[in-house]
Amino acid sequence: MTTTAEPIASRDRLHKAYASQHPGRAGSGPTSIYRRDIRPALPRPSAGPVVDIGCGQGDLVRLLVADGYDAEGIDVSPEQVARAHATGIDRVLLGDYRDLLVERKSQLAAVTAVDLLEHLPKDEVLDTLDHVFRALAPGGVLVARVPNAASPLGGYVRYGDFTQESSYTARSVRQITAAAGFWSVTVRPCPPAAHGFMSAARVAAWKPVSGLCKIALAAETGVLRGHVVTQNLTFVARKA
Repeated sequence: MTTTAEPIASRDRLHKAYASQHPGRAGSGPTSIYRRDIRPALPRPSAGPVVDIGCGQGDLVRLLVADGYDAEGIDVSPEQVARAHATGIDRVLLGDYRDLLVERKSQLAAVTAVDLLEHLPKDEVLDTLDHVFRALAPGGVLVARVPNAASPLGGYVRYGDFTQESSYTARSVRQITAAAGFWSVTVRPCPPAAHGFMSAARVAAWKPVSGLCKIALAAETGVLRGHVVTQNLTFVARKA
């Protein structure tokens, strides 16, 4: 017989050593992701504090602070937090982000969650969105990145990390954010970013490939526009 405690203990075992056991994947670095996918969706630094939940080693927190934001992050992995502190990112806390969000009720201008929601069981995803919604001030935003189940290559991300529980689509993102009370959500692709010759070649190659994927989806579904086919997608959910 499997008890509720057993899967939780197994998940904690993987998370505690996440930084050393899961080296990640090649692709755009945190600066590229931040500049293209996160920063344009955020309010101005003067709007108020920002919290990055599931912040890992604090790369996004570092970039936010450098841009003038009153930002902090929180992560459940002692190893990740220790690495953040070792590199001088001291605005990273060890703990449960839900506790921090409760403390910040109606205070935050934005919450970021990059590569977090896919690690949570479905009931915890909705609970997390509820906590984020309550922590945001009126007009605040949640900016999140998740694996895209509609991508023909989405399995590379979804199954490349044993701790992941789910993938998302533009439709399911709209479903869960509406259930949490957000009044508006925008879904955006995460294509390769050009920051050198080789990456520029990847961008050029990706454009016709993605076009073919969109044509295939349009032919099967009858929906002509709005298809997101990158391995990840970013969504921005706004509180009224």
